[in-house]
Amino acid sequence: MHPDFLRSLSSYAALGLAICLGVAGCGGGGSSNSSNPPVDTPDVANPPGPGHLEVAVFLKTLSAGDIAAALPAGTSATVIPLYSVDTYKITYTTTDSSGYSVTASGLAAIPRKATTQASPVLSYQHATVKTDAEAPTNHATPDEPAVLFASLGYLVSAADYVGYGATRGLPHPYLLAAPTAASVADFITASARWRKTRTIADNGQLFFTGYSEGAYATIATLRSLTQNKGAASPLPVTTYVGSGPYDVALTLNTLLVTVRQQNPALGALISPGFLKNLGANDRANVRKLLLLAALGPQSDISFDPTFLDNFLNDDVAAIASQSNVVDWTPQSPIVFFAGKDDTTVPYANTDSIFLAMTNRGAASLIARVDCPAIPSEHLPCVPPFLMSDIARLGVLAKGL
Repeated sequence: MHPDFLRSLSSYAALGLAICLGVAGCGGGGSSNSSNPPVDTPDVANPPGPGHLEVAVFLKTLSAGDIAAALPAGTSATVIPLYSVDTYKITYTTTDSSGYSVTASGLAAIPRKATTQASPVLSYQHATVKTDAEAPTNHATPDEPAVLFASLGYLVSAADYVGYGATRGLPHPYLLAAPTAASVADFITASARWRKTRTIADNGQLFFTGYSEGAYATIATLRSLTQNKGAASPLPVTTYVGSGPYDVALTLNTLLVTVRQQNPALGALISPGFLKNLGANDRANVRKLLLLAALGPQSDISFDPTFLDNFLNDDVAAIASQSNVVDWTPQSPIVFFAGKDDTTVPYANTDSIFLAMTNRGAASLIARVDCPAIPSEHLPCVPPFLMSDIARLGVLAKGL
């Protein structure tokens, strides 16, 4: 498994970014074709603007056997890859956190089926990764979750997000709902257009899933699609998410309590409102220190610090409008998975979003599953989340 984005709540990093992990398997390597020839894209309805399909490039084919060998411990007995998987890097148009048009990238993972039976579509949102090499288009390996889901029969779309892949070097809009949702929704559109160019049929079923930051990105996207629903953006059959920081203000405040308990001097230093009393240069230096402590010198990703600035400036309104994704009314089913012992993404996040949606009259559309791991911490809950996710989606998916 990839390590947590932040493991220690007693360091500077604990305040800023102790929220996400990568849901990846344990080991495995790539295979075949490394020449990356461009893929022909015949004309389809593909207007300019968000969701515009640009270029598709074949990456490699991964065998079902290799994918099975890379499964996390404890899942191989119940999760059985059925198909080899063809992987492609697709570039498309979306917007960054400043609203500018950019060419981003995402991974399309397509199962090799013996029949022409139409397949369900799965939009998989990856959790936080600290290097570009771990983004889906650079990680088309047997242990990539998007590849695993494709081996089970889904047509999988996995956006890199802005800041990774084709947009490496641009700020990644970490815990900023609108640009995160845009990058995912636009890739869903672009990858659907690409599949039409290859006559890869889907059966009309769409599923959403993600863990940690991937859960946050999934809910942000679902909220955007729900509130702007149109014929071109159908809602998923169901959404299954795990341990996401949906309530960013709650998450950071809870983590700050832990920091204060473990290191009172540090907790007092970085309390909300602290940066208000500093000049612009000092404020930028503190922010840089926090991000460096969280990411480490090995990270090659630029993280947009807006969410952290808002917190340290005690700007509750900005966090609510730009980051939180709890208070809205869903129109399609959602299952929330979480661990009660999670000190990385507090369990209270699930309580918060569940209560908000219940109060809005959506109780019949939402459900929750507690992580059975002991202790039910962030990393130990990844394998049970994966197995529960596969089982829950598999009951509803047709054409696998």
